[in-house]
Amino acid sequence: MNWISITFFAIAFLVCCTMLKRDADFISPARVFGFAWSIVFGLANLKLSRLQLDWTLSDWGYVLMGPISFLLGLFVIHMMYVGSRMQSINEIRQTLRNQKIDDSRLFNLIITAFVAYLIGYIVISIVKGPVPLFAPNPSAARTSFFIFGFGLLPHTMPVIVFFSIVYHLLARDNLFRKRILKAIVFITILTYLFLLQRYQLIMASVTMFTLIYYVTRYLRFRTVMSFVTVGIIIIYSISTLRAGKIIQLALYKDSLMKFDHKYAIFTEPYMYLVMNVENFVHSVSKLDHHTFGYYTFNFTLALTGLKHWIEEYFGIVDTPYVFSGYNTYTLFWTFYRDFGVLGISFVPLALGLVVGSVYHAMRRNPTVGLVSFYSIIVFVMGLSFFINLLGYLWFIYIIAWMIIILRLVRVRNVNPLDRSYAHL
Repeated sequence: MNWISITFFAIAFLVCCTMLKRDADFISPARVFGFAWSIVFGLANLKLSRLQLDWTLSDWGYVLMGPISFLLGLFVIHMMYVGSRMQSINEIRQTLRNQKIDDSRLFNLIITAFVAYLIGYIVISIVKGPVPLFAPNPSAARTSFFIFGFGLLPHTMPVIVFFSIVYHLLARDNLFRKRILKAIVFITILTYLFLLQRYQLIMASVTMFTLIYYVTRYLRFRTVMSFVTVGIIIIYSISTLRAGKIIQLALYKDSLMKFDHKYAIFTEPYMYLVMNVENFVHSVSKLDHHTFGYYTFNFTLALTGLKHWIEEYFGIVDTPYVFSGYNTYTLFWTFYRDFGVLGISFVPLALGLVVGSVYHAMRRNPTVGLVSFYSIIVFVMGLSFFINLLGYLWFIYIIAWMIIILRLVRVRNVNPLDRSYAHL
């Protein structure tokens, strides 16, 4: 192991050590983002695949620019609120638990989301044939299981799961409705597993984890480890169904791994963690033109139907300079491809300012709405080394659902001295 990897792993270890501090928030933005990127950089520099190249000083400058700019934005917001009163994690939990939701309206909205999910699922199944799990070629079927418009509806799954948890945590009594929601969540997750998609399952898991962490005291070390273990099993099971043992060995060969084939099972997780930054480094020096917002505002173009027309007219290639079967580039590639150095300097800085502002607002005046949006932020930061989720239409669709629900459902304090109502 070289000194660069040791340094990044040491940073990740120090981040973990800061979580042992009394009243520390172990899913604060700097901790989540810093830990994820430290691990990725540490693993990437191990160079366990022959597809990985040695990075020059210039390469390191480009690949570090985005994460450092984001952390700088967080630091600026942190310095603005130094000395200001923030609620502790226990105070946040007490504040959120001392609230009563409009449970009837929330229940009806969850049912509406579930109906939308079923409509999309059934319509696509009728048009496209069997769901990917039961198709002759599951790996190919999962990419074609989509119809414009209806294709968004199955992505309602994280909304159903998240707000069902909100209902269980904050609604009092209504045991019959809670049983109904349990059945709905079970059906939704089970049928979504048949689609062999992972991003939305990870999103549902991360947002649910964040909500439970800030609202309850259920999350102890044993609970967290059980949660992580179940998540890893689910994600690995989906990968196995999509690929299979033979393809795992083929992936090991194609990835030119340096370790023994007995450990081929580690090929996919390792390469999925490191090849994003490798693709970024490999492509950044070769890019000779920019797309000026095409990828940053990709969801808008997809919604208007202009995306494919622009792509064909200008000959835009989504994955330029890819030299392996891995075709993702990290969150910051989008901004570099659109705007160059200015993109990976100022856009991540702005994102850091926004994330820091949301987090400090939540710590000063916690509401279910702020916790909900911060849970999505945790998901985006956790996968920022892998992909830019902000430009996907399905991601914006989920955000739209959450905004609608949070605007329609109201909450009030249980304290009888405070009879004022406020939006979630």
